[in-house]
Amino acid sequence: MFQSVKAFFIAWQSNNDDRAKLQQTYIVSSLVLLIAAGIVGLMNHALGQNILMVAIISAGIFLINAVVWSLLQSAVISRTVVVRPKITPTKKK
Repeated sequence: MFQSVKAFFIAWQSNNDDRAKLQQTYIVSSLVLLIAAGIVGLMNHALGQNILMVAIISAGIFLINAVVWSLLQSAVISRTVVVRPKITPTKKK
């Protein structure tokens, strides 16, 4: 099992860029915290609400980050494509 988890993380590391990994980490942590808040909330209501608040903040950061990266991608990165001029060989005389 350890080898399969290790292989999963190696594949995840090589197949995703940094932005995608960050976004996936935010959404997974938000979901894990949401489940933990539900379980802890059954035993301790106040602590469950505090964990839920952290989960909501994590989901908010995910959404804000997604919007900012989309705007950055469409407004800045797509317009800064490097165009290299063609180099024509010159004839030696």
